[in-house]
Amino acid sequence: MEHSPYLLLGPAVIALYAWSVKRPRIPKDRLPPIVDIPPEDIFSKPRDAYGQAFATYGPVIGVRRKGNLEYIVNHEHARHVLSCDRLFSFEQGSAAIMNLQPIMAFTQGKLFRDLQDFVRDGIVERIDEIVYRIWPLFQRDTKEYVDLAAEGLKTGDHPSCFNHFHNTIAETTMILLLGQNYVNERNLDIIEDVSNGMAELTGQYQNFSLIGKYIPILWILYTWVKVMLISIPFGFLRKCGPAIYSDINRYEDMLSSGKLSPKDEPRNVLFLITKTYYPGNGKRIGSLRRLYIAILLLCLISNLLSQRPLVVSSLIFAAVHTTTVVSQWVLCQLAMRPEYLAPLREELVQVLEEDEDGKLRLTAQSLREARLMDSFIREVMRLKGDTISTMRYTTCDVPLGNVIIPKGHLVTAMSTTVHENPEVFGENPREFNGFQWAEIGKEAVMTGPAHIVFGLGRFACPGRVLAVNEIKLIVMSLIARATPTLLEGKFEVADPLNTVTQPPKGTLVFQPLEKPYLQD
Repeated sequence: MEHSPYLLLGPAVIALYAWSVKRPRIPKDRLPPIVDIPPEDIFSKPRDAYGQAFATYGPVIGVRRKGNLEYIVNHEHARHVLSCDRLFSFEQGSAAIMNLQPIMAFTQGKLFRDLQDFVRDGIVERIDEIVYRIWPLFQRDTKEYVDLAAEGLKTGDHPSCFNHFHNTIAETTMILLLGQNYVNERNLDIIEDVSNGMAELTGQYQNFSLIGKYIPILWILYTWVKVMLISIPFGFLRKCGPAIYSDINRYEDMLSSGKLSPKDEPRNVLFLITKTYYPGNGKRIGSLRRLYIAILLLCLISNLLSQRPLVVSSLIFAAVHTTTVVSQWVLCQLAMRPEYLAPLREELVQVLEEDEDGKLRLTAQSLREARLMDSFIREVMRLKGDTISTMRYTTCDVPLGNVIIPKGHLVTAMSTTVHENPEVFGENPREFNGFQWAEIGKEAVMTGPAHIVFGLGRFACPGRVLAVNEIKLIVMSLIARATPTLLEGKFEVADPLNTVTQPPKGTLVFQPLEKPYLQD
């Protein structure tokens, strides 16, 4: 007997009515004010635009941006929003703002937690060993760059510091994730393409596109097709997939032999992932699990290559080149503030260690002891103008001060109001004081209610330890051999709404030292 489909409408209408009756409506006077900020102001002068809105309407406001209604809070509620995941979900907020809901659905919501675990176990807990392994890369590439910079002084064609060290980070990523055997020009290009694709997919270049700004749904559809259906299948999976598949099999054989001691285990993250998911008893990892491993690697490539030390969307994913971006901010500030160079070089001499051949080198321990450099980096990150922090997603109607934020909406903190809070930083909170953090023992990787560069709470950036170490290696290696200046005598902010993933606009010029502090 056939039933009319219209018979189904009755129960559906009843269920919808019951839900609407059960869920109480929020009184209009308790909803946060929705502020109409012109898109031009949001993208070109967000600090002033949002600051004026807070001054006029209070500490919680709603603003429409890129097709979404986002609730923004100032310093008064930033800590609560960023640390209470029960009410403000990191995973749902990150997936929504980064256009990753399909991937989250495929992974049953475990993606971010698994990524955190592998970054912690495969990177952070091995940081001393990792710095020892990657130091020769930075030593080699710094010497090469300073030689190119010396030639540039003669010809006027100054090499790009950003591009040069981005390649260094790409090679480091390949070694840490997959192993030394994968390092070749073709694979490094693939890694670059993957990172760029993931950055597009997660909206990191959206501010530079008129379509991305004003018709965001078209941007999302375009990037999904371009990245998920073209770039990744025909790039990373086609070219690197067979080798990775073979290595997973090889690692399974090593694990099944029962003869593998911890000291003989391959020191890369792919082995750690394989070891985690290996079922044992001679069985192989299934096809769906291998696909999930590929997704994890894609995300980790994006994370480690860029290291997203400053949060705008996820704290796990990254824009294509953020570690290098932050190093450029630090170098530009050093070029503008040459009085800091002498004490930083003095500290460098004190923390350098000798290796087994008697050569001077930087180690994880010496980087930890470089407290002035650490403080300078932290101050640059505090004041470089970060605006919107990581997104959260309300899991219920949440009272916040005098208002209630409805369930199912994006919420974030305005980083500028936190990092430039007069109650914490005094009458001149935007005054640069590069060594203040060394005096009170605050390290660059430390988070807190007044420093949300890496986020806050249980979802604070797990890769920040590696990120800061790589930034130190770049900056300290360079100032040991050359003095940074700016060709134009100044730099400009390329994207005021997104200082995290866009380097400052300015040409860095390096004058080689007659007596470098590090020898080849």
